[in-house]
Formats: sequence, C-alpha cells, structure tokens
Amino acid sequence: MSNNLSTNTTPETLAATFAHFNAVTDELIKAYQQLEIKVEELNTQLTQANDELLQKSQANAQLAQRLATLVNELPAGVIETDAKKQIISLNNAAKTMLPGLQRDAHWNEAALLRQMDADGVIHLADPHSGRTRYLTLQTCPLDDQSTIFLLHDVGTLRHLHEQLAQQNKLASMGQMAASLAHQLRTPLATALLYAKNLERPTLSPEERLKFSRKIVDRLQALEGLTQEMLGFVRQNTSSEQITRYPLPELVHELEQSFAPQCEGHGVHFQIHASALEQTSLNCRPKELAAAMIGLLENALQHVPADGKITLEVLNRENCLTFRIRDNGPGIAPELVPRIFEPFFTTRANGTGLGLAITKRVIDALGGELSYHREDDSTVFSVVLPQAGEP
Repeated sequence: MSNNLSTNTTPETLAATFAHFNAVTDELIKAYQQLEIKVEELNTQLTQANDELLQKSQANAQLAQRLATLVNELPAGVIETDAKKQIISLNNAAKTMLPGLQRDAHWNEAALLRQMDADGVIHLADPHSGRTRYLTLQTCPLDDQSTIFLLHDVGTLRHLHEQLAQQNKLASMGQMAASLAHQLRTPLATALLYAKNLERPTLSPEERLKFSRKIVDRLQALEGLTQEMLGFVRQNTSSEQITRYPLPELVHELEQSFAPQCEGHGVHFQIHASALEQTSLNCRPKELAAAMIGLLENALQHVPADGKITLEVLNRENCLTFRIRDNGPGIAPELVPRIFEPFFTTRANGTGLGLAITKRVIDALGGELSYHREDDSTVFSVVLPQAGEP
C-alpha cells in the first residue's frame, strides 16, 4: 500500500480543504471566546446572586434574632410545643409565670385548665412570693401540628377592677348615706315634735297616749327604713344557705304574708297556680320570699282603693314565671328605664331600694325581672330556672 496521496488530489483541493479547516477553526475559536465571555458573565451573575443571598441570609438572621429578642422580652408568656406536646421554646415571661417550666419538658395544659374559674381565669399560687397569679390562656395551633400558647397575667387588671368595684361601692354608700339622711329627717322631726308635746303638763291621759302611739309609729317607720338600707348594703352577705324550695311552700308563704295586707286596704288579691306540686327552686328561701313580697307590696302601694292584684305562676320550658298584675296607673314611659336603679323613687316617702333589692336577688339566682304594661294592667314578671332532679 502506498502512503502517497491519491493522484486525484490536486493542489487546489488541498488548498480548499485547508481553507475550510482554517475557517472551521476560526469559528471554533470565536465560539470558545464567546463561551468564555458567557461563562465570565455567568460567574459575575452567580457571584452577585451569592452576595445578594448572603445579604438576605444575614438580614433574615438579624430579623430572626430581633424577633427572638422581642418574643423573649414580651410581657406575655409564649410557649411553643411540638405535635407531642413537648416544649420547643418558651420566653422569660412564661418562665416567670410558670416557675420550673423548662424546654423539652411535657406541656401539661390540663393541669392549668383544672385551676380555671368560670370567667376563664387561671388561679396559680406563686411558690416564691406566696401570692396568687391570675392568668389567661390562648391556644394558637399551627399547620405543622405544633402549637403556640399565650399566657397573659391579668392580676393588675383584676386589681383595678376590684378597686373600681370598691370605689363604686363607696360612691353607692355615699349616695345611700345622703338618701338615708334625707329619709330619716322627716319621721325623726315628727317624732321629736310629738315627744316635745309630751312635756306639756296640761295633757290629758288620752292625748298623752295618742302622742305616744304616734311617736312609736314614727320610730317603727325609722326602724323599717334602717332595715331596708341595711339589706341593700349587705347584698350577698346573707348567712342563709341555698337549698331546694318547693314552689307550693313559696306560694303559701306569699299568700299568708300578703293576703292580710290586702284585706286591710280593701284590695282584692288572687293567686293562679296549678299542677306545680313537684316543682322547686334552688334559692335562699327567706330571701326569695322577701323579694317577691316586696314586689307584691310595691303593687299594693300603687293600686286604687278596692283595687285588684293577681299573682300568676306559670311553668314554661324548665323555668318558672311569676306575674304580678295590678290595675294601678303604671309608670310613666320616660321613667321605666330607671325603676330598678337604687334610690330612684316616685313616692315622697319611698327609699327607692325595694325594686333594686328584688332585682339583685333575682339576678343572683340567674333569673330575670322585667316590667311592662298589658292592656290596662301593670305587670312585673319574674323568670327563674327550676331546680333539677334531686
């Protein structure tokens, strides 16, 4: 075999081949140069992107640190748990509110809920100071099955509410004292005048007895007024225990206590109550009876001579409704919103405490006291829950 080029290959062909090879080589060189430029551009972009990513990472780290610091310094307790209720993190406030609580410990929410009152406030005794902490608990579930619990110390707010209640009580007592002084002045002055008349040496025994009776009558009025004031001030300090009070006994007590008063004033009194033998109330019997008699006596004070008062007792949907109906003139519409306010009265010799005391008693039993006009009658309605099965 010959190593010589084919005889068909001419110088022109070789020149063309080399020219083509050189052209291809030039194109490859240009493509490589362009590739180098592109790589350099990409490197520059990558470096820039890395720098931006690093800056963002540093900014995120700073933000995370700020958030961690903020959470740690929050006055509210923050506790994060995983899906198994293991504590992942907790801030300083949580450690202060729940001493001994640590990271990786089990979160015992049930133990806190057992110490929660009806208002949703948790009562915890601080082992260091001995004082009681008052906390509220909020639960915030997250999508990854972890949970954030927020604890708020409401002790200061509770203290402020107690101070406000005390101030309101003092204001009421001041108002009561002023009203009491005003209410005592007239009967006391009358009693003093009658007592002064007793000094007259010319009085006959009959006149002396008449003045003595008038003095006793005024002093009894003063005693009744004082007892009513004391009943309002004492509010829920009654020593009487809450017990089951059969409805027939209450109705009988109201009839025995109120019917004689109506007879003495010539007022017709009726009670409509039937099929209530097995019904009872959870209450303080004497307190409830006194409140209901107060409503009846209020009606007696406003009915005309030969008037009519009716007590209806209805059993409706596990509640007992007492309706005290009278044919008195009723209350002016503009005064109705104030009739249950302490010390508000339209009577010259009234204290304005009767309806206020009755409403307080009914409210304490979870009931409702209301007033309305029905045809030509004045109606006070009392709705009270029935006692459950013994």
